[in-house]
Amino acid sequence: MASSSLPISEEEIKKVLLAQKVITETDWENAKKNASRRRRAIEEVLIERGFFNELFLYELLGDLIKVPYANLRKIKLESEIVNLLDEKIARDNQAIPFAIEQDKIKVAFVDPLRKESVDAVTQSLKKPIAPYLTSSKNFFFAAHLYEKNITEELHEIINQKFKQVQGTPSQLDLPIIQIVDVILEYALFDQASDIHIEALPDAVVIRFRIDGELHDKVELPAEVHDAIVARIKILSNLKIDEHRVPQDGRFSFALDGQEESVRVSVIPAFYGEKIVMRLMTDDAQNFSLDNMGFSEKNITIMNRQVTKPFGMILVVGPTGSGKTTTLYSILNILNTEEVNICTIEDPIEYGVHRVNQTQVNPAAGYDFANGLRALLRQDPDIIMIGEIRDNKTAQIAVRAGLTGHLVLSTLHTNNAAGVPPRLLDMEVEPFLVASTLNVVIAQRLVRRICLKCIESYQLSTEEIQALSKEFDLEKMLQRFKELQWIEQKFTKFSELSFYKGKGCKYCHQSGYSGRISVMEILENTPDIQKAIIKNLSSNEIQEIAVKSGMITIFEDGLQKALLGTTSIAEVLSIKRE
Repeated sequence: MASSSLPISEEEIKKVLLAQKVITETDWENAKKNASRRRRAIEEVLIERGFFNELFLYELLGDLIKVPYANLRKIKLESEIVNLLDEKIARDNQAIPFAIEQDKIKVAFVDPLRKESVDAVTQSLKKPIAPYLTSSKNFFFAAHLYEKNITEELHEIINQKFKQVQGTPSQLDLPIIQIVDVILEYALFDQASDIHIEALPDAVVIRFRIDGELHDKVELPAEVHDAIVARIKILSNLKIDEHRVPQDGRFSFALDGQEESVRVSVIPAFYGEKIVMRLMTDDAQNFSLDNMGFSEKNITIMNRQVTKPFGMILVVGPTGSGKTTTLYSILNILNTEEVNICTIEDPIEYGVHRVNQTQVNPAAGYDFANGLRALLRQDPDIIMIGEIRDNKTAQIAVRAGLTGHLVLSTLHTNNAAGVPPRLLDMEVEPFLVASTLNVVIAQRLVRRICLKCIESYQLSTEEIQALSKEFDLEKMLQRFKELQWIEQKFTKFSELSFYKGKGCKYCHQSGYSGRISVMEILENTPDIQKAIIKNLSSNEIQEIAVKSGMITIFEDGLQKALLGTTSIAEVLSIKRE
């Protein structure tokens, strides 16, 4: 059995896991035999068998040893901070500096209880440090930042003797494999959601989407384009010799023992095929309503709704608004041993432990409607449908919600009140919609203000004048008071404080870091049910919902702007859609 990299002994690990009742004595003994036979650490086997995930284990350890856990894969690492510590000292002591706060340098250690390591790092940095716990996989992931930046690394690879390979794609030489690996690695370091590879007449541009914005990262010689495309097609099991029609695929790659999934889309373009790769996290177990952006009021509503044994929960919004992630966070709450959860998705975006996930395959006749019929024969308690796209799927989904199943899905409408009319357009009977629709969540994504450079300010006279042409500011101020978001003493909108990021090296001068959802939640109250049966318009349903206490998307965004979570500019961009 391989030795554990955890900062406590094997007996202590066993004791804490048994105390938490996440494993039994039998589970431990079986895992120990398996770990010994395969020469693996016992915690790796327990994670592999689904008793818990790495995040759970390390947060548990952090509480036990009184040292907070830092997940370096979820923190935007800056090479300037990492390089404060000499690479040799960092590797010898398995320590990575990752942030500076109030003259203290936050340092993640694989073993923060090892006094020699903490002393060596403190002495090298010549500043007070705040020790954090991290995993060895996280350490090796972050240690890559001691290497060159993406431009230097890619150009160094290309400047090696590079030749275009003739013949079959399997003859691609090492530099192309290295190029693709480096692109994927740096996309993970930058916490990019997408990688764009675009052909120009004289170059190939690599762009990363970070916090919803596209950034040019590096230009490569045009000669490498075909080889990069071929390499990605090989990884994704796509047709290498097909250049005239779009293709979609998927592949996984391992970085420091952590598997990452990538969704691939290839389309023909004027100067050569364009590739977009979506980086998918399999960390769905960690989604929760509070870190998704649900306010306290909305969490209360959702906790009430998810306990209902049947009906429909729908999430709506435009493409890229975080609908699927919200569905998974709800699924995470519902995912217990007592229920059978089945999904049909296009494609499967996150792997979820103990959930039976299937993917549509139109070529084989397995679409949402047929898949849903098949799932209903699998004795499910909860069904998740990736998207309700057509009348057949809508009608089967609603009937499933009526016959004792809890159905989760997404739909394309602009707001929550637009869902009942949309379902009626899909030829679902009004009484069925009124009976089965439990709750609708409408959402958008806005950028979070960077906490490193956040500052408060009051709107200028020019900004107030511009806003007053679009909105009734007095009415808005009154609404804030009604909702108790501001004190009664404020008499003018210009007196309110908002927040923005000045721009710093941590947020690439953008003033933002990360994204959060703003949302509205429509509960199917008796008044809403009557409105659905009367076939009222979405505007009329919206008015009824607001009178019943619904906070609109715009209002939820304004609350987050008043709290300093996002900027007023981000919220106004939603209103102006």
